[in-house]
Amino acid sequence: MALAALDLTDREHDDFVRDHPHGHLMQTTPWGREKEHTGWTWRTVAVGRKGAGPDGGDEVTGAALILFRRTPVLPLALAYCPRGFVVDWADGESVDALLGEVSRVAKANRGVLLRIDPAVRIDDPDVRPALESRGFTRTDPGEDAAKTLAQPALRMVTDISDLDRLEKELSQGTRQSIRKGEKSGLVYESAGRDGIDAFYELMKVTGARDGFGIRSKDYFTTLVDVLSPTDDIVVSLVKLDHGAAAAKARKAVEDTRAQLEKARAKREKYPSEKADRQVAQLEETIAKKEESIPGFEAAHAQHPDGQYLAGSIFATCGTRGSYLYAASSDEHRNLRPNYLMVWRIMQDAAAKGVTTFDFGGIDASEGLEEFKRQWNPERREYAGEFTKSLRPLAGRLVDLLVRVYKRR
Repeated sequence: MALAALDLTDREHDDFVRDHPHGHLMQTTPWGREKEHTGWTWRTVAVGRKGAGPDGGDEVTGAALILFRRTPVLPLALAYCPRGFVVDWADGESVDALLGEVSRVAKANRGVLLRIDPAVRIDDPDVRPALESRGFTRTDPGEDAAKTLAQPALRMVTDISDLDRLEKELSQGTRQSIRKGEKSGLVYESAGRDGIDAFYELMKVTGARDGFGIRSKDYFTTLVDVLSPTDDIVVSLVKLDHGAAAAKARKAVEDTRAQLEKARAKREKYPSEKADRQVAQLEETIAKKEESIPGFEAAHAQHPDGQYLAGSIFATCGTRGSYLYAASSDEHRNLRPNYLMVWRIMQDAAAKGVTTFDFGGIDASEGLEEFKRQWNPERREYAGEFTKSLRPLAGRLVDLLVRVYKRR
């Protein structure tokens, strides 16, 4: 049966994208609605066999979300399929049909260039030949693909399909950082829309500290609003309960004193340098814990409801999870709240059937990259960014469109 263009509802489109092995959040209709607020318009297209699916429904074999960015003066546009197409790249018939339909819709919306960056590994034997044989060329990534491509091709992705195995593979330091947060009065919250204000305040602190600009609060609110109905987004916060921290510190002092008494008794019976070091370490631990208690009590009086130290926005699409944004306070960084936050997000996501946790692109920030590496990620490279000219005679306008695209 010949392939034809299909008219899918938003839900049908999103269900196909979520269930497809090449599906991605950026190919869902909520992502299109979110991008409306930053100047893009969007359309969806799909192809398949009419009436060939279960119960006489249509069999969908390919779909795409197309974003359009108009030039400021001329009636022309860049057509962009972020992380698309959603198709089996070995199925030439479906690729041809989908490209034909995407090109038709793009031209109808004044598209001059069509740009895509499939969520497919670079070592996939089908994707690059399929694109190059159909007139696409690899967009030159320049010296730093993470900066010049819309979506970085190099990713850091952790397999969370077996958290027991992952926990064993984590370094001792990472496991200790998670436990430290749990023992220090940190509280994890899956906050939803109500957490945007606290998250945004942390985002402003992070931007100032690390020297980057941040999006408006309305951007994050819109992102949560369009994805919340599908349960595809999680706003997470970690706060320090100073009262609980003081109580835990007092309990730790009590427990350590008991260990110290035993260590001193053992040293009297079996004197040694090792016994001296053990006693000194326990005494130092007690001194540090006792020193921290007044500070926690004073902070509890100032922040009776706790103090937010870290926040993040995490999104899912089928079995894929993406760590979109993260922020942290300048205070109490020694408690490493981000470690507890990521671990709890992983646990909740895995419970919903998510199998991969994408930390995002490999970037130039040594501290951020080092944090990502603590989670035993795989260095994953996608096929990259490809461009096809839809209107060859508009050659001089192509460069203009690219510049507009880079300023998205």
